[in-house]
Amino acid sequence: KAVILAGGIGTRLRPLTYLVPKAMLPIGGKPLLEHTIRYLKEYNITEAIVCVAYLKTHIMEYFKDGKHLGVKIQYAEAETPLGTAGQLKTAEKHISETFLAMNGDIITSLNIRKLIQRHEEMGGTGTIALKKFEVPVPYGHIEVDANSTIQKFTEKPTLSFLANAGIYVLEPKIFQFIPPNQVASLETETFPALLKNGEKLNGYYEEAYWADIGTITDFERVDKEFLQNFMHKPQFKSP
Repeated sequence: KAVILAGGIGTRLRPLTYLVPKAMLPIGGKPLLEHTIRYLKEYNITEAIVCVAYLKTHIMEYFKDGKHLGVKIQYAEAETPLGTAGQLKTAEKHISETFLAMNGDIITSLNIRKLIQRHEEMGGTGTIALKKFEVPVPYGHIEVDANSTIQKFTEKPTLSFLANAGIYVLEPKIFQFIPPNQVASLETETFPALLKNGEKLNGYYEEAYWADIGTITDFERVDKEFLQNFMHKPQFKSP
């Protein structure tokens, strides 16, 4: 099963999200969430629990039980947004075994099959898909030794680092680390709590298309990229 976190307000996308939840914003003429569901279906994941809160009836009335998309959809409802961990917690009653979870505001071509294989090989409580970011530094970087003697000068380097891509393979045990009916974050609370408790978390990285629909600028860019690159190709699936 897959759990899709689609309960956020989308504050940075206002005024677009005053009347429409972020998951229903159109990318290439179809709701963002529909692309996510079709993407999962390409990997034979046909059961989804959609965690909803803000303007949730828009999502529930459009997708209903998912039959028209060839999938089975259930809803985990909250009255107000609860953060990534809090929203995930609402799906607990639907989960009894290893499951996939992902944020409902991303478009990606990440190979879900390989992510799951990585988790099966490594074990642990969860495996987190990673995204590489490269950020140019606007200043020269100076390295010094213990005596403050300059050893190296690099003009405007690029900082490269791995970050959370918002796609996970998780074990039901994770719910033990999330308080019920509270706003909580996977990134800043649950995952650090797992590590502190000695639980094993794995990372998985591959070169793949990835975009977060976080701002109006992101939305416009991703919609343009989708129309240019994906409209005449299979749904995001990596080989």
